[in-house]
Amino acid sequence: MSHKNKYYDVIIVGSGMSGLYSAYKIKKQSPNTRFLVLEKYKKHWVGGRTNNFDFYGTSVVTGAGIGRNDTNPLLIKLMKELHVPFKKTTSIMKYSKLLQHHSEFDVVKIIDFLKKEYNKNPSKYRNLTFKEFAIKILGDTNYKLFTIYAGYTDYENADVYETLYNYGMDDNKGGWSKLYIPWKELVHHLCDYIEHKNIKYSNNVVEITKVSGHGNYLYKREQEPCLFETRTDDGIIYYSNKVIIATTISGIMKLVPNASKPNSLYHQIHGQPFLRLYAKFDRKSSELLKKCISEYTIVPGALQKIIPINSDNGVYMIAYSDNENALLLKDRLKNTLTNRNLYEKLIEESLGIPKGSLKIIAIKDFYWPIGTHYYEPLQGLKTREDFVFKVQHPMDGMLVVGEAVSTYQGWVEGALESVEAVVDKNWINTICYG
Repeated sequence: MSHKNKYYDVIIVGSGMSGLYSAYKIKKQSPNTRFLVLEKYKKHWVGGRTNNFDFYGTSVVTGAGIGRNDTNPLLIKLMKELHVPFKKTTSIMKYSKLLQHHSEFDVVKIIDFLKKEYNKNPSKYRNLTFKEFAIKILGDTNYKLFTIYAGYTDYENADVYETLYNYGMDDNKGGWSKLYIPWKELVHHLCDYIEHKNIKYSNNVVEITKVSGHGNYLYKREQEPCLFETRTDDGIIYYSNKVIIATTISGIMKLVPNASKPNSLYHQIHGQPFLRLYAKFDRKSSELLKKCISEYTIVPGALQKIIPINSDNGVYMIAYSDNENALLLKDRLKNTLTNRNLYEKLIEESLGIPKGSLKIIAIKDFYWPIGTHYYEPLQGLKTREDFVFKVQHPMDGMLVVGEAVSTYQGWVEGALESVEAVVDKNWINTICYG
């Protein structure tokens, strides 16, 4: 392939939601801009953590789950623009009968209480993680109960302010308007708009180098003021005026020049594992579970949450786990008799039902070594806004986008927000703009 054929105005690394949305924004605002999306994996993985999978005739989510009607304006706008249908319902949250004190552990009220305590002396607490702060205020025992009743632990090591004000802990209580989103359909519509020819799969980018001012070997320009060379593991080189990195923090650390240096701001961003595990039950078990699990249910133990997906078909999400619990289960995910028996036992114990009550026909997992991201307590800068701006603008001509570098980490809305903040017409059309 000639140099000319490998030259683009913008190279986008990653075909997750932030990468696809970046391409969408570029094409919508500047139709003549030449861009290319490079995806590490096969076409099956386009969309990254936003996708659906057919499990025994039931569509299940692989990563991203539901949306929120009140806090996802960009996602709603995008779906309307692409004519992607979605449903609104009211969230209902229940607890295993073994969690008898859930009425005493109103997560939202506890967060409101913690906010008041934090605001008494912010400078005293600003360098703490949420876990460190909450244990100081609640004590070890109550904090442990809080993590169980919240249903998640993905906030524990995060900056205390970010958790109190940006995490959205009210999601961990029922009553809000949720959105059922056909992620696969949304991704398909995005790819159609972007045009499939502008996405290349099985292109594992291993290095991005700025090679500005190396002469006129492209289009006979006298000089490329902001030229990048993007190299894949099989030796293919793409040239572009600009680059957008749309990966998890592991990709960011590898591809952004100097990101892995000791004092880099990127060291303050961390990924954490998430697991969604689905099971197909026999008819007898399905009828029993209908009585025990009518809605999203928080349970004690490693499974954390059990959710009916299609109870008439016997399909349930039997684990929605993060961090230590996800790591605990990750080596027991193959669809074997031994593992199915293990999960039958864990579910029975989590729900307080008799041993031997359940029969699982099959299991299917979606384990993400990096499912979401969080910021550790802020160091080196005065505000989170400054931090986010700097990590999104590592150098002229290069942007970093994604849920990892947003103010709404853990949500697709965060991925969209990160793109909306930086990929505008001015950046797209300026020859070298950071």
